Amino acid sequence: MKKTAISIALLVAVGLPVIHYGQTTATGTSIKKGNQVPIAKVFDKLSKATNTSFLYSSSDFKGIFADESAISYSSLEQTLDYLKSHYPVEYEKRNNTVVLRKTVSKNIIRKEILPSVKTDTASTKEKKIDEVVLIGYGTQKKKDVSGSIASIGSKDLTGVATSNFGEMIVGKAPGVQVTQSNATPGSSPTIRIRGIGTLTAGVNPLIVVDGFPLSEGSDINSIDPASIESIDILKDAASSAIYGSRGANGVVLIQTKQGKKGRTEVSVDSYYGIQSVASNNKVVDAYQMAVFMKESRDNNYLSKGANRSINDDTVTRKAKGASLRELIPDYLTPYLNGVPGLTNNNWYKTIFRDAPVSNTTFNVNGGTDKSRYSFTGSYFNQKGIVIGTDYEKYSSNINLSTDLSDNLKIGVSVTPSYSSGNIFDMVDGGRTYNVVQMASTMYPFFAPRDANGNLLISQQIKANTPTDAALVENPVAIAEMTKRKYTNLRIFGDVFAELKILKDFKYKISVGGDYTSYEYNFFDPSTVGSYRTPAPDVTSASRTDYIRKNYLLENLLTYNKRINEHSISALAGQSFQKENYNEVRTVAGSFPDNSITNIAGGTSFNVNVNEYKWTLLSYFGRISYSYANRYSIMGSYRRDGSSRFGDNSKWGDFYAFSLAWSLSNEDFFPKNKFIDPVKLRFSVGNNGNNQIPNFGAKSLMRKENYVFGGILAPGYRAFTAPNPDISWEKAKSTNFGIDFALFNKYLNVSADYYILNRTGLLLDVPVPEQTGYSTSLQNIGEVRNNGLELQLSLKPLHIGKDFEYNSSFNFSTNKNKVLALANGQSQIITGANNFSITKVGGSIGEMYGYNILGIYKNMEQINNTPHITGTLVGDYIMEDLNGDGIIDERDKKSFGSGVPKYILGLTNNFKYKNFELNFTLYSELGKRVYNGDMVSIGEAGEGFGVPSQYYFDNRYNPDTNPNGFFAMPNMNFSNNRKEARTSSIFFKKADYLRLRSVRLAYNVPQEILSALNIRAIQLYVMGNNLFTITPYKGQNIDATTDNVLTQGYDNGYYPVSRSVSLGVSMKF
Repeated sequence: MKKTAISIALLVAVGLPVIHYGQTTATGTSIKKGNQVPIAKVFDKLSKATNTSFLYSSSDFKGIFADESAISYSSLEQTLDYLKSHYPVEYEKRNNTVVLRKTVSKNIIRKEILPSVKTDTASTKEKKIDEVVLIGYGTQKKKDVSGSIASIGSKDLTGVATSNFGEMIVGKAPGVQVTQSNATPGSSPTIRIRGIGTLTAGVNPLIVVDGFPLSEGSDINSIDPASIESIDILKDAASSAIYGSRGANGVVLIQTKQGKKGRTEVSVDSYYGIQSVASNNKVVDAYQMAVFMKESRDNNYLSKGANRSINDDTVTRKAKGASLRELIPDYLTPYLNGVPGLTNNNWYKTIFRDAPVSNTTFNVNGGTDKSRYSFTGSYFNQKGIVIGTDYEKYSSNINLSTDLSDNLKIGVSVTPSYSSGNIFDMVDGGRTYNVVQMASTMYPFFAPRDANGNLLISQQIKANTPTDAALVENPVAIAEMTKRKYTNLRIFGDVFAELKILKDFKYKISVGGDYTSYEYNFFDPSTVGSYRTPAPDVTSASRTDYIRKNYLLENLLTYNKRINEHSISALAGQSFQKENYNEVRTVAGSFPDNSITNIAGGTSFNVNVNEYKWTLLSYFGRISYSYANRYSIMGSYRRDGSSRFGDNSKWGDFYAFSLAWSLSNEDFFPKNKFIDPVKLRFSVGNNGNNQIPNFGAKSLMRKENYVFGGILAPGYRAFTAPNPDISWEKAKSTNFGIDFALFNKYLNVSADYYILNRTGLLLDVPVPEQTGYSTSLQNIGEVRNNGLELQLSLKPLHIGKDFEYNSSFNFSTNKNKVLALANGQSQIITGANNFSITKVGGSIGEMYGYNILGIYKNMEQINNTPHITGTLVGDYIMEDLNGDGIIDERDKKSFGSGVPKYILGLTNNFKYKNFELNFTLYSELGKRVYNGDMVSIGEAGEGFGVPSQYYFDNRYNPDTNPNGFFAMPNMNFSNNRKEARTSSIFFKKADYLRLRSVRLAYNVPQEILSALNIRAIQLYVMGNNLFTITPYKGQNIDATTDNVLTQGYDNGYYPVSRSVSLGVSMKF
């Protein structure tokens, strides 16, 4: 599977450029006529008229003339679109810069097939084609970049029906993993940059929107994808050290759409789609379930004595001392006899549904000589594929700027959003309210409703008596009768003033804020969980309210100077950021009835309050120098002071140094079109991870009663040891990179190799009991990550006059190694059934258990091999790894982790006449998933769950399936099966290749649009997650937990959806 996926991706991404190398290209000249002027003159006039920077090669457009009488300089996009449709011009907008490239002429064919090698001494004097990327507190031409930065433009943020940008960048940038482990509507995906480098602290990258750093773990749904102009991801220390103690996990810089000089431009985009469950986890029907249950109870009964027969009825079995788990329920008999027409309910199909998703966005953009404005507004509505779940969001983004004079500019950027939704706690809320887990456990013999459509509340449990089955809620009743609704209001942004000082200096001051008001209401009526007694006591409600206020003040002074071939820029800045958080959670109980569905209906209350605040004060600077477009050097420094750190470690220093050498600009480098340009990069630096507990350095108190003089008195006791030395987790990064272009710049290649050492990782360290504490939180762990990243980008390729193609492929690998834990500690074992181990010399969160060699088929096998006491025929054969004749903990081994070794992404774009097709393939290789659903089904004998068809078909049965590799069903939960819960049989390979997105569009011809006075209309259909190729048989291949030590755990998670949508996009 691994070789297949890699081969497919490389074939498509690399093979097509090779094919193109033999195609014809064009020179593209035209003859001057009438009112025509050199097209370069049009570019210059348009640049001045719209206050926009243009980057292009003058030699590319030499000899090309344009009819100026047909050109309007008032609208940037309208003019560019006109030039693109009438002349060999391709453009890309990036912030306030337009990059122009010459495309193939539609009528001229090049005579040469292979590019000739010749010297072009004038090329270094021309204005180079280059991109502009965001860096911390500024921008930089990509040709001068010496660090590792991945850039994603607005054109790449389409084709996915989602409310957040995270899902839109899947497979678009090397070294970046985006997972949607819990796909509840409105949930945020997890973004990881260059693997995992911590054991207990946060792993989220710093998100910076228009210069405003958001709090770690912020809900990225508040950022409207339609408002984003560009995303730049800072991956190495040279790029992210300017953010100091917040840069170790990488930095995501987001630039929203800015106003442009010119007439007002209005665009509208709207789509409507249908979602369904992407996975195809088939479960057995009621008749197969009856067979499975009978086998399980029969095998348990027969294993208890030689005088027992499989044909013994219930009375006989009871007389022979059978337990409840050895009796056959009466309701199974008609199913075992094959009586047709019985209840045969698939609970997955009951709770899953086809659900609509829709989005409408509009943008207004324009400006004058003095002022510019951009407004984006969106409405997103999503019904969940699990009944009872939904999400709704209103969001907008406003950017305004005004030149009060030639030297003073002011502006404001504001991003408000309001969202609401109905959710279920799929991960940490326990089995009772997890609808997906309940559906995997509820027997198919029961229906959710009676003949009149009423919920069968009395059948929420699996006939608990008299056969000792598990207690399971009716998932439909949970979905329909409990209330789990939240609302979230968030507004963030800033105002700024920028003053030109002298000729080369600028001073900018910005004041910003981030306000969040969140409310969550939960109600659980007595009818849910009615098997409990007394029923009214189970009615409960809670309400959680929190308000987060974040303030930012920044001062920046920049200097830019160019003298002949020397270019220097410098930055000095100061930042102050503070956050206050206040949360109140009220739990109400003892409801007299279910008529009042909020906390007001309760008669007993419990109130919990959570408050914290943190402050970050920073000073930073950066200086960069370049010479003759050959050498670039950059150095940065930041000093952070944080309230989170201990008294002895309040301040930290962070630095970075990087350099780049444009080798192809040297005189000795052969001037050719096969490989040019070539640039080498190197960077080294350090930064930190401050996502640690706000009070980790303090001794925390908790309520604890004590008896004084025979009287119970309330009090408080310290339960955590103080540590004044606690500080940020430290990261040192070294990066080696190379950028080059092949085949006359048609294929661009960028490669990076990095080494990332993380030290001072937070761990609980045992301390002497005499201190009054058991552990102390200390900076003591060490982890190393290293990896390779590759990006291949194919420049637009024209075949004939109507067909155009371009492609982008990325590949990344990451290797993780634990170098040190706490003193005297060699491993950490944790997770469900202790399935995860983190040990010195291994990777973070490896799956850990026994290696299964097969199934015991007779007692002779058991007696002649090492085994666990109580092992039965049909149990698992466990490998005696150390050969000591005993099966114990020392025979366990690691089986890989839930973090992939390789990540691949491939994006292809096709254009033919008025049609456009683009799609993205995404692949993760070298990872495993612990199938917790399968564990709960099979290893508890009857399983207290419904087996998948895969499990049922491959269970061992000496008569019907002697080659089965899953244990023989048995309600006797033997020690063997308990230990096998963490074993190779459940650590499943989870490589996959997924069609992440596909979009087919049709552009309405210009002659039709002219009559309608509309600039552009595009009709499109798009699909997401349309197929996934994988050997994994579980519900959610992306499933994981929030704990970095227990990655890859699949147990009742909200599944990923697939969707197909129709949409229209218009520009006026």
